[in-house]
Amino acid sequence: MFIKYMGFCCSKQTSSSQRQYPTVIEELCHQFSLSDIRKSTNDFNEKQIIGSDDLCIVYKGSFQYNGVTECIVAVKRMKGNTEEKLRQFKNEIEMLCQLRHPNLITLLGFCNDKDEKIIVYEYMANGTLHHHLYHSDAKKVPLTWKQRLKICIGAARGLHYLHTGAKRIIFHRDITPYKILLDSNMVAKLVDFRISLKGPHYASKPKPKTISKDGFIGTYGYVAPEISENNALTDKCDIYSFGVVLLEVVCKDKLKIVENRQRQPVEENIDPSLKGKIAAECWEVFMDITERCLKFDPNERPAMGEVEVQLELALSLQEKADIRNTCEDYTLLSLTTLN
Repeated sequence: MFIKYMGFCCSKQTSSSQRQYPTVIEELCHQFSLSDIRKSTNDFNEKQIIGSDDLCIVYKGSFQYNGVTECIVAVKRMKGNTEEKLRQFKNEIEMLCQLRHPNLITLLGFCNDKDEKIIVYEYMANGTLHHHLYHSDAKKVPLTWKQRLKICIGAARGLHYLHTGAKRIIFHRDITPYKILLDSNMVAKLVDFRISLKGPHYASKPKPKTISKDGFIGTYGYVAPEISENNALTDKCDIYSFGVVLLEVVCKDKLKIVENRQRQPVEENIDPSLKGKIAAECWEVFMDITERCLKFDPNERPAMGEVEVQLELALSLQEKADIRNTCEDYTLLSLTTLN
């Protein structure tokens, strides 16, 4: 298949004699020269930095398409060059070259030049979900409840695709608000597939086997308890992490709530900007699916498809309640005017 995004080849055409999913990333994805990357980021200018952590620095870059149209991109430059980082670099490229979904980040290409390991993605204008939940700018308007629901639904669709949309289940392994980016239309897209793993065939019977992986990998507070205890990895681990994210979109101190939610009702810790804004019927559905995602026993957690459906139901109930309240307010206003 030949796919282009703003003129950049993201998957090269292969002959029938070649394997469908080659393991060599050069066969799967467009490769940028280091000079092109330097030009796009103004030689890695600090003013172009839009994010960074212990593993990488992300720059805002731009390329010219047909010499006219400017294509804005995100350029992730890896820090260091250890064997483990190289493995993760290759893993992310191979994963994203084989995955296509509106709620997954689009890979545009990469650069592998000596010690420089760089990945180029579509640019996400509204940053991370984490930034919107925890921003310190008093002038910035908090996300509305319906915006949060729509973001959760988008992320759920992306995760559902990972679990059921390919030949093999894909375990993301690090679902957090940092790994949910928002485009210019506030559409949520999952990012960061460095530590993602392929599981068994989705349609395999009996149920997919648990995959064991030595070592603790993930973000503290989001990792399913079975991973910490025995390194057991299934799709239900992602669902637990997503449950923490769901809790976080309504509460600021998510770690405190996850650990004490049986003794301390979530309603007592709800984000102040949401108080009085959530319809009772919507809240009931939202919290029910959230609590089920956070079940200690992974077998009691729902499949991602059910999570998606329940979140869509919660949004529908909220929209109906908003329409009903608007009509009631209009009726009261009309009666007041008549009197």
